[in-house]
Amino acid sequence: MTDTTLPVAVCPKNMTVGPCGGVTEDLRCEIDSSMICALLTEPVRERVIVSERDLLASMPAPLVPGTPLSGLHSALMSGRFTVIAEINGADSADASGTVAAARDIAAVADVVSVTDHSGANVHMGNVAVSAHLALAGIEVMTTFGCRDRNRMALQGDLLGVSSLGVRNVLCVTGNHVRVGDSRDAKPVFDLDSPRLLAMADKLRSQGRYDNGREVEVRPEYLLGATAAPFAPPYDERPWHVLRKVRLGADFVISQHIFDAERWKSFLAGVNALRADEKPFWLLGGVAVLPNEPVARAVNAGLRGFSIPEALLKRLKQAKDPQQEGILIAAELVAELNAAEGVAGCLIAPVTGRQNALAASTEQRDLIAEVRKLAGVPA
Repeated sequence: MTDTTLPVAVCPKNMTVGPCGGVTEDLRCEIDSSMICALLTEPVRERVIVSERDLLASMPAPLVPGTPLSGLHSALMSGRFTVIAEINGADSADASGTVAAARDIAAVADVVSVTDHSGANVHMGNVAVSAHLALAGIEVMTTFGCRDRNRMALQGDLLGVSSLGVRNVLCVTGNHVRVGDSRDAKPVFDLDSPRLLAMADKLRSQGRYDNGREVEVRPEYLLGATAAPFAPPYDERPWHVLRKVRLGADFVISQHIFDAERWKSFLAGVNALRADEKPFWLLGGVAVLPNEPVARAVNAGLRGFSIPEALLKRLKQAKDPQQEGILIAAELVAELNAAEGVAGCLIAPVTGRQNALAASTEQRDLIAEVRKLAGVPA
């Protein structure tokens, strides 16, 4: 599965399986709109997308960790609705403010997820931030993206965060540098998220590097992945979840949900594939939008999902747009809480600030209010 023959040079992210969550509605590459996504052209689509089901049939499902590895793992195993909060590193060499705010955020979330230069915007590095939070006794999930590090650096950092006591890891491909604030940076993309998952699982389950060499002490962590229900090809997206579960994912978090009908179709597809697989947890992504202008900016700047015009109109007409955004998010969280096959959600407040996910009391208060209105107590 990790040794495909796809000529990846045609993909700006060097993906060999996929496509990523950024493919546009008309099947174009999010980085180069002049070309159709390389993974959706014939005969590549036939070989990589359709025949993937046959490949999956030959892959044994990974073993499920028998005992809880982390606080997040315990929460998911308990069956209660689990909430993840997400933060960027600080734009500072001083992490004290981030730690203080993250401690507040941890009071309203089961785990604080540290991003890996999300949106291709540079911040304090994820390993350093994770170390500060772990030292403060905060339940941490470290995100690892493929854009900035090759497999050697990624494996070194996977061992590193485990040595720090971090027991939750999220594997993503990552945005291309062209969408962020460092467009002249050289993207790496030595791996994509499925191959990163397989590599991380090999470290923890076999105690071996990608090159086959043995490690002395295996890392321990719960492995997470992401899903893209709102990017074509829609009918294949549940199978992409299955692939990531087979490669080692214990839980999967979706992109932000705005299209309720497409989400329901995706969820039904995932639930239909669960029967013969190892147990895994699916969580929905929930954005808290502050107003209509910011929501439209998000709509224009990000790929893989779109905010319906009816929702944008609702924000525009509201007397208090921020409160309306909280209410919209709370309605979705309540729906997720009641849905079969959904174990929780990631709540991500969106702001007009440059570092929108900077840890702050504002972020804590927004998550707390969404939980309260949704009937999901902290």
